[in-house]
Amino acid sequence: MGSTASTLPPATADDCIPPKKRGNWHDAQQPESSIPPKKRRTWQDVQQPVQNLDWISAMPDDVLIKILSLMTIREAATTDCLSSKWRHLWENVPYLRLTASALGMQVLAPNYHENLDFWNSEATKFVHKVNELLRHHSGNGVQKFKVRFPLTSAHASDLDRWVAFAAASGAKSFELSLCNRHNDMVTVQHVEPYNFPLKYFADVGHCNLHQLWLSNCSLEMVNSNLNGFSYLDRLVLDSVSVVDAVVLNIMSNCCALNMLGLRKCHQLINVRVYHAQLLRMDVYDCKSLISINIHAEKLKYFSYMGHKVDVEYEYAPVIQRLHAHFIKKNECPLECIGAFPELRTLILQFPSRLQVRRVLQNSKKFSGLKEIVLYILTSWEKSIHSVAYLLKAAPLVETFSLEAYGTLNPLNKLKIKWPKECALGMLHTIRIGGFSGEPELMLLLFFLLKRSPLLKNLLIDPHQRHYQGFDRWKAAKPADDATRCFYARGVAWTHLAPKIPSTVKFRVM
Repeated sequence: MGSTASTLPPATADDCIPPKKRGNWHDAQQPESSIPPKKRRTWQDVQQPVQNLDWISAMPDDVLIKILSLMTIREAATTDCLSSKWRHLWENVPYLRLTASALGMQVLAPNYHENLDFWNSEATKFVHKVNELLRHHSGNGVQKFKVRFPLTSAHASDLDRWVAFAAASGAKSFELSLCNRHNDMVTVQHVEPYNFPLKYFADVGHCNLHQLWLSNCSLEMVNSNLNGFSYLDRLVLDSVSVVDAVVLNIMSNCCALNMLGLRKCHQLINVRVYHAQLLRMDVYDCKSLISINIHAEKLKYFSYMGHKVDVEYEYAPVIQRLHAHFIKKNECPLECIGAFPELRTLILQFPSRLQVRRVLQNSKKFSGLKEIVLYILTSWEKSIHSVAYLLKAAPLVETFSLEAYGTLNPLNKLKIKWPKECALGMLHTIRIGGFSGEPELMLLLFFLLKRSPLLKNLLIDPHQRHYQGFDRWKAAKPADDATRCFYARGVAWTHLAPKIPSTVKFRVM
């Protein structure tokens, strides 16, 4: 017993670890180098099936079509070569934006009509591309159909097919702008503008059109019932040759119309608007216009820009926002303002100085105003006190904005007679745009600072911008405006900032 125990090797720490599973006797007898190594699964092996899976193509068709609709139509059409699944997907995109840039063509310059050969060549290419796209498109589920390119009646047959496609496809929004991106009219000699065929929207039962924007074409009367406009809620006619009776006829068929826009429709003379659902109306730069008659019980927004016309509000009791941009000298936009108990925002453009007596004659019409915006096209000098009288007539005004279009002026001393007992107890925001350091504007600001105890914000922006209509603005070129802006900022910080109370947030753009 003793001798046997003495021959055993001493115990080690390995004796406490359970023995691993051993191979068979044959494996144990083979050399270690001859035993094939056990293959291990690496992370690359696990990822390989995932990498080979085309996740995008596995998405539902409606999701892929929505992705394609975010591209230009030319980019979407090129996906048909990816696989059989993609071959016809682009033919169902709901948004068809057919412009020169979207089709990979050169965008025409504003003076494109000076080179008729080049214009004809580009127009032919554009028409061919659009015809090919519409020939392959399914025509189902179209939400928006937009065509923008300078075309005329010379392309009437193709344009008619495009209009027919828009009506038959049930498009909800249709824009036909026969101009370039600068919205310039086609002025080609001996070529008439395209006559938009209203017949495609007459006596139809499947049309679902909600928005229609026409530019640089003409409209003629049709005797049929335009029931294709039954759901139309937005109509804009821009540079369209149309007479008063046609507009009245179209509106009589638009039972759901909410917005009407008329711009550069120079054949309009006496516009009559009778509509129960109309909420907004914009009339801009119609040169032959004499009068506007409005009978719209739900109209809340009315905007006019151009020469002086007679505006008769037969029935418009709920107007809340009124724009009046006059462009001719000695014409006062206050004359087109009616007595509106719900009026809250007044936006006026003055081509010449406002007289105090005109403000006082209309003082009762401003009692409920909350916002006043003024555009001053010339220097008012001492007549700037008319602005103070206007604000005095609006004791509830909370926001006041003034857009000036002056030039560099030295800080001359002016003696201005301001209105007495003028308390602007509700005014909390003042914005001065196009500021050039005019002495009359500086004195107006000093006056307002003393009369506005609740003033919280004062913004000075030297950059000038011009109103283009339809809520669009055009800013002055920075290169042409740099010197004036630099000078205006210096005047604001040097002469105005020290007199502003600490409770007012003062900013200079």
